[in-house]
Amino acid sequence: MSQSTTRRLPIDGFGTCVTYGEANGMGIGLPIEIDEDRPLVVAHPAAASHYHASMSLFEDAGHPFLQVLVDAGMLFVPDQWPYHADVINHAIYQRLHDSSEGWPVFRKTSLATPQWQLHVMREAYDFLSNSPPIDVLYVDWLSWLDGFVEHRENAFPEMMAQFTHNIRDGGLVVLDHKHMPTDESGVCWYNHPGGEFPLTESTSMSEVCTIEWLGENANHELQTYSATVFKVHHHADGEWGGVDWFEAMKPWFWNTIPEMALMPSQVQKMLDEEQEETVHPNAITWENWHDTWSTVYMDGEEHGMVFKTPVPARSAWPFEAYHSYLQWLVDHPTCLPAEVTKRSYALKGEGFRLNIVHGDLVALAPALHTKHTALAVRHALQQQVIGRCPWWKHQTTVLQTKESWMSNPIVGLKWSGPSATPHLAKHLIQHSKAQAFGVTMHNSKSFDCREVITVAHGTAQLTEVMAAVEAYYQELGPDAPRPIHRLELTVVTRDEGEYVEQKLPPQWRRSDDE
Repeated sequence: MSQSTTRRLPIDGFGTCVTYGEANGMGIGLPIEIDEDRPLVVAHPAAASHYHASMSLFEDAGHPFLQVLVDAGMLFVPDQWPYHADVINHAIYQRLHDSSEGWPVFRKTSLATPQWQLHVMREAYDFLSNSPPIDVLYVDWLSWLDGFVEHRENAFPEMMAQFTHNIRDGGLVVLDHKHMPTDESGVCWYNHPGGEFPLTESTSMSEVCTIEWLGENANHELQTYSATVFKVHHHADGEWGGVDWFEAMKPWFWNTIPEMALMPSQVQKMLDEEQEETVHPNAITWENWHDTWSTVYMDGEEHGMVFKTPVPARSAWPFEAYHSYLQWLVDHPTCLPAEVTKRSYALKGEGFRLNIVHGDLVALAPALHTKHTALAVRHALQQQVIGRCPWWKHQTTVLQTKESWMSNPIVGLKWSGPSATPHLAKHLIQHSKAQAFGVTMHNSKSFDCREVITVAHGTAQLTEVMAAVEAYYQELGPDAPRPIHRLELTVVTRDEGEYVEQKLPPQWRRSDDE
């Protein structure tokens, strides 16, 4: 096309896709208002291995986003076969951590923009209907909704009526043309009246434009994608008119992204200490791959399959991108949660504090972590916490061992009930301190342990755990040296009826404000 016949397209949308329609002419970018104080949330249900289509639509927009992929039956994660790799067999994604529910989270390592890809193995309608709201629903396969279709000629509105309550006002539905039928015998998913049409008494939807964009496919080849874009309108006087969508969407961030489960002061501390990025403990890193490759090709020994996987990136984030992301969180703190509420007690005559926290340990794991905390829970829960928040990897306390040749730190450990191990909290403190100090064979890295994090145990009575702490100091003896820093035990419990304060023993006092 010659310069004289080209027409400048207005850049007034989000991203780099080309938009066109009868009423809107042509332009660049999706017709959606972006909240600068939080990431965009995009759900792509039933994506299978085609998640690159929705990824390519948002990856160049320059704004943080969370991509939620939901598939029934199996996970199509990029670090398992068939691997998502480029033409020279380099991995495109790296596994970062797990969500609070245990689902894996990845990121595209070439992107400097903060971006997370959550993979969930659940029935899409069930999961997304019971999740926080989203900004954009990207659909290319609608079998998860076509059970709601009663009139084939009106299929799309009837399907959307069942879900748009979970798309925020002004949010979008992007209907990929991948399976658009070529004749009447095709799927009915694309049938709709056009223009603006009602879905329920409280919600309507309007066809806004058609979009096209370039993106990679599963074979790392560039191709053109196209889709029809619809906008969701919740009527101001309707059922969803008064929803605070920002507030309603926050759990996505708190439960999926460890750094976004912190208070602003904690994020600032990570910046001040120049904390490096972490990845999932089971992720294949460049060091893993290279060490195994060296063994296979230099020594001729084939141990394991790591060398046959795509080559991981040297880091999950480009240079300085992780710290830029942390700074973005400091500059946009409104999406971060409030401070964890603790009920605290001080043991008189000792530098000790007992904290009671009501909540879920896995969800709270990022907020409870410091470089001085030890995690003292059973192995299965320990692994969930480390998966959710890899910062804990070298700060866990071994309570029992599976290997018969290794000594058991707590012999005959019984966690809960009237017959639980007596004074269990005493043992948790003792072994956490010893293993952190490096005087046992169970520790993996020495650190200065000043706080032990555990969960409800025994009969979950406040006086029970206080007696165990007193037993710790009695066994320690009055002449043993005390650390210069206060020692703390934090017990996390889900049940509001546990660790209820009644009458405090005389050796204890409330110390919430200290």
